[in-house]
Amino acid sequence: MVTPQFVAIGSEAMPLQSIQPVGDDTSDAVFIQTLDAGGYTVDSYTWNDWATDKPCWVNDDYEPIEGVSFESGAGLWVQGAAASQGVQTAGKVGTSDVVIQLQTGFTAGGNPFPTTIDLQDIVAEGEDTSDSVFIQTLDAGGYTVNAYTWNDWAADKPCWVNDDYEPIEGVSFAPGAGLWVQGASSAQYIRIPAPEL
Repeated sequence: MVTPQFVAIGSEAMPLQSIQPVGDDTSDAVFIQTLDAGGYTVDSYTWNDWATDKPCWVNDDYEPIEGVSFESGAGLWVQGAAASQGVQTAGKVGTSDVVIQLQTGFTAGGNPFPTTIDLQDIVAEGEDTSDSVFIQTLDAGGYTVNAYTWNDWAADKPCWVNDDYEPIEGVSFAPGAGLWVQGASSAQYIRIPAPEL
C-alpha cells in the first residue's frame, strides 16, 4: 500500500492523473485500487499508454478517468507486475500536519511527506482511542506484517505499544509508505506531523 507524497499545487488533494507509473512495461500492468473498511476493492484504475492520445489511467472500457482525486494521507493499494515498477507524483510538499479520519473498521492511509516519519510521532486523537486504534503494515498479499496499538495508560505518556504494552522503538515509515489503520468510530483520527523544512 502506498500514499501520494505530494498534494497538487493550489490544492489539498492529488488528482489521479498526477500519479504516474515508472519503470518497465507499465501499460496494462499497473493498477490502483481504493479499499473499503473491510479491505475490499471499491474502485480500480488501470494505467494505459496506447488506447488514448497520451498515457493515462483508464476504466474497464479504456476511457480516461476524470474527476478522481485523493486527499493527503489517503492510502492506495497499487498492484504491479514487477519490482522494477513504481509510481511517482508531483506537486508541493505539505507544511501542515495531515489528519486522517478513521471509521469503524480499517482506513487506508500513510506517510504523505517526502521524509521518514517515526511511528511514535504519529498520534491517535478523538474519542476513546486507547486500545481501539491500531496501525498495521501489510505485505504484497495484503497480510499483516506488523501491528501497533495506541495506548494512553501503560506508559509515561500516550504512545504506540506492542502486545506486552511496551512502547515500540525504532519503527519508522518511508516516504509514501502505506498504513492500514483500524479504528472503532468516525470520531477517531490519526495525526501525521508535517516535516520540519
